[in-house]
Amino acid sequence: MKNNPVIITIITAILLATPFTTQGKELTKIINEDYKAYSDSLENNITAFTYLDDDGSYKTYLLSSKQEEVKVPIFQIGSVSKLFVAHALAKLVANGDLKFETQLSEVLKGVQYKDKRISAITLKQLANHTSGLPRLPINIFIGMSDSLQPYKDYTTAMLYQFLGTYELTREAGKSYEYSNLAYGVLGLAMDTYLRKNKNTSLESYIEEEILEEIGMKDTKLTLTDKQKERLIQPYRENDAVPNWEFDVLKWAGAYYSTTEDLAKYLNQYVSDTPVVKGDVTDKMKAKTHTVNDRMTMALGWHITPLGDKQVYWHNGNTYGNAAFIAFVDGKFVAVLSNSNRVLDMMSVDVLSNMIK
Repeated sequence: MKNNPVIITIITAILLATPFTTQGKELTKIINEDYKAYSDSLENNITAFTYLDDDGSYKTYLLSSKQEEVKVPIFQIGSVSKLFVAHALAKLVANGDLKFETQLSEVLKGVQYKDKRISAITLKQLANHTSGLPRLPINIFIGMSDSLQPYKDYTTAMLYQFLGTYELTREAGKSYEYSNLAYGVLGLAMDTYLRKNKNTSLESYIEEEILEEIGMKDTKLTLTDKQKERLIQPYRENDAVPNWEFDVLKWAGAYYSTTEDLAKYLNQYVSDTPVVKGDVTDKMKAKTHTVNDRMTMALGWHITPLGDKQVYWHNGNTYGNAAFIAFVDGKFVAVLSNSNRVLDMMSVDVLSNMIK
C-alpha cells in the first residue's frame, strides 16, 4: 500500500522509458531467467506471474527460491484492493443507487464536521485521490500497539474523530495526492449506505456482485482455513513479517488474492465477452482527473503512456508483499510476490514485451 509521489514518479518514468517493441529476449526467457534470478536472490521468495497469452489463455509462472512447490499461492495484495472498492462504486452508480457526486455528508450523517469542505467531498474525489485528505490520518499512531501492524488499531471511532476535527490544507477536486485514508473513508461511506439501504455490507456486496460474478474464488478479506494453507508468508528482505491486519481502513489494502484471480479480473477490461457489464467497466476506465502531462486518473486506475498506448495500472506494497497489475491494448499482467521489493519494473517489462 506504500504508493507515494516518489514511487508514482518512478513508475511513470519506467513506462515512458520502456521501448514499445517485442525485440530482445522471448517473454518466457525473461521470466524464467531474469526474474528467476531476482527470486533466487532472496532466501524465501515466491513470485507469481499470470498474463494473457496470444491464444487467449492465461499463462502462469511460479518462481521460487524455495524447494517446496506451492500450488496457486495466495498473497495479500495491498493497495490493489482499492480497485474492488472503486468497482463497487461504479456498479452502484451504474445501477442508480449512488452518484459519483454524492457528498460525504449525505452518507456519513453522524459526523459533526469542523471543516464543512470535508462534508462536501464527493465519492468520486475519494476514489480518484483528489479529496484533499492526507495519505494517512494524523491520529493513526495514537495507541498503535505494533509497528509491524500500522492499521490494526485504527478504529471507526478514531476515523469519525479525525473527520470531525481535521481541516483541509488543499481544496478537494483540485489536485492529486494518493491517500489510503480516502479509500478507508470511501469504504466506510459505502458500507454505511449499503447497510442502511440494501441490508448488506460492502464486503458482501463486493463478494456477491463482483468476485462471484467473475469467478474469483480465492479473493477475500477473510480466508477460509483451507485457503490459509496456501497463504504465503511475507518477508521484508529475508526477515519474516506478518500480513497486515486492518480495522476500518481495510478497504485501502486488506484483500488477499492470486494472480489467477486477478487475471480473471483484468480480463473484464480486455475481453470481447466479459461477464461484467460494459457500463461498469466503462465507468472504471473513464478519465476523471489529469494529474500531470504524464499521468491521468480513472476510477482507482492510474493511466500512463506506454509507447503510443495507454496502460491502466495499480500496484500495492505492504511490509512483506508486493503486487502489480496492468492492462493495455488487449493484454494484461498480474504479478504477486512475498517480498517488500517493488515489482513495477519487471511487470512493465513483461507487459511491454507482450505488445506487438
